[in-house]
Amino acid sequence: MEARWSGHPIAGIRQLKQQQFRVERGENPAIEPRTVIDSRLTPLVERFSSSGVEQIAGSRMTYHWSYEAPLGALTFNDSGASSGAAQESRVAVSGDLVIDVQKGFELSQQSRLTQSAGTRTLSSLFETAHGSCREQR
Repeated sequence: MEARWSGHPIAGIRQLKQQQFRVERGENPAIEPRTVIDSRLTPLVERFSSSGVEQIAGSRMTYHWSYEAPLGALTFNDSGASSGAAQESRVAVSGDLVIDVQKGFELSQQSRLTQSAGTRTLSSLFETAHGSCREQR
């Protein structure tokens, strides 16, 4: 997993060596976990939506997901000055998973921190990963 903050890599921000996702193929394809990446935000998920697994015969498989998670009251600094009272905050997450015919995958996920009452993004994180899927029967 590679993470970037303002275009610069962040060393060691997330360890995904033991994480895995499962793809159920067939008549009713599915991805587990539905958020693909399990994190500390997973138990807080609200407003989850996904495209469902889109499968084209003999081609790639795609999956898109998004959700929000409340973080509670946080105090924000703006240009070095304290904003005073703590304000409710949320993280909005969206991601894409693409699995090709050779079972290689590419994953990308973007997280945006916002104040609940506003639409301004206070901070964002873009993560990417790639690898190969192992078929199990």
